[in-house]
Amino acid sequence: MSVLNGVNEAVTVQVNEKKVTLPAGSTLGDALAAAGFQHMENTVIGIVAGREETRKEVATEFRVFTSKGEIRIELTNDAMKKPWLESYSILSGSKARWTTGQAIAFGPFGSGIEAGKGEAEYARWDVSFGTGGYNANNTYFIISKKDHFQDYGARNGGVVGRVVSGRNILTNLGDEDIIQGIEPVIKLESFANKIVTADTTTRVEDGMEIYTQVEIEMLSKAMYGAEHFYAAVKKGFFKIDFAASSFISTDTMLGEICPYENFAARSEGTVTVRTDGKGRGRVYISKEDMTSNIYHSIVGRIVHGLELVRMATPGQRIAIKTIPIRMSMLGYDFATAGRILDAAGIKYEKAGYLGGDAVIVDQSPRTTMEIVSSGKVILTAIPESDLIEVRLYDDTAPNTSEYFRKASGLKENHVGSLPVYFKYEETMLFKGKPVAVGDLVPENKPEEGTTVKAGEIGLTNMASKHEGLIGVRFGDNDKFGPTGEKYDATNIAGHIVNLDKMKKIREKDIVYFKEV
Repeated sequence: MSVLNGVNEAVTVQVNEKKVTLPAGSTLGDALAAAGFQHMENTVIGIVAGREETRKEVATEFRVFTSKGEIRIELTNDAMKKPWLESYSILSGSKARWTTGQAIAFGPFGSGIEAGKGEAEYARWDVSFGTGGYNANNTYFIISKKDHFQDYGARNGGVVGRVVSGRNILTNLGDEDIIQGIEPVIKLESFANKIVTADTTTRVEDGMEIYTQVEIEMLSKAMYGAEHFYAAVKKGFFKIDFAASSFISTDTMLGEICPYENFAARSEGTVTVRTDGKGRGRVYISKEDMTSNIYHSIVGRIVHGLELVRMATPGQRIAIKTIPIRMSMLGYDFATAGRILDAAGIKYEKAGYLGGDAVIVDQSPRTTMEIVSSGKVILTAIPESDLIEVRLYDDTAPNTSEYFRKASGLKENHVGSLPVYFKYEETMLFKGKPVAVGDLVPENKPEEGTTVKAGEIGLTNMASKHEGLIGVRFGDNDKFGPTGEKYDATNIAGHIVNLDKMKKIREKDIVYFKEV
């Protein structure tokens, strides 16, 4: 980025499409505060500068938003580029003036085109300018539906370009339709002035576009897929593990089962979940239009912030805002959950423990889309003193810790649960839900001659036929792991912080966990 020029002049910038004017010398942090946005720690901010100037130089493709949907046109006539660039912005709001079997026209509006008499040849999907009464003050934007000859009152026919996508939309346009807006399609690669930063002390310049988050509308057709995505961004951000020219993806939910629910085109800004094959559970965001795929279920679409997706690179995190917000109340008290649900217009019913220290550990229905569509939810709570706190060893046992999260549900929610499978003397065993992530390889095994401490969480690894069994001991042991296996078949995943709370738990009870 270049430095500021007029240091005494105010600057106007756009933050997540909201314009704010600031004193010269202001920073990113100032701009975010003025626009009412907070920067999520450890997420990146995308900045584009000089878009208006660049768009006039490089734009050849435009999105035309009609009342029936979006079509795209590509400019093919250099001679008409200047009048098009001067006119397209005032086409917003133009109504269909007339429609025939050959073409549909929107306008009129004033333009700088040259009027002219005489028939010209028009091909199907051509877009052109025409005039009424051979007067440029009565200019029309015309889209051809068929090959034909006609005198539209423009010199040399006035052809500007062609429709390149959305042709099915065009066939449905009629007299009642309008053009709601037109904007150029410019790949960010075209901009020299773009950066990604997390430094909020960066000074801003006039005309900058600043993107701090991606706003995504979840689709009701994919209630389980939407919940899969909510879990992937549970901490409020999308961690980019891979970036290609046409998409970014995260492996946060890699291996998790997600049913196929919604088959549709993967247009730019589409959020998909791979539901089968290699990469099952991986979440993708499309940067450009791609063909449909029977392994990719469409779960959401970007409403704002696609530019940030296009700029971010592997290893970076981008803040996510979803519509609707996730309705998982697990881990909240009733007061907090009530405020969230009231704001969303959702009725709720309390069940289970109702004391002042209640913590919600279950809800019905489970998915956000079901709750939103029904407008109600039942919340079940337990005393906070019954909630078991665990600390997992991500540094020494990353795979086993992740296995425990998936088996208990902590991967998707802030509260997980496991049924007590067996309890005897000083050992308690659990069986979690099936985890499809391959073998539980030996990791963080107890060393021979050492002692497994009371409260440590052990998982039986692939060395035993009881692979995946989860156990905790109430006393130290120097011969066997928490699941009763030898050390070679034991992975230590973490430990229980408040072990005394578990001693009163019996077989077949459900134990609720949260991470600390």
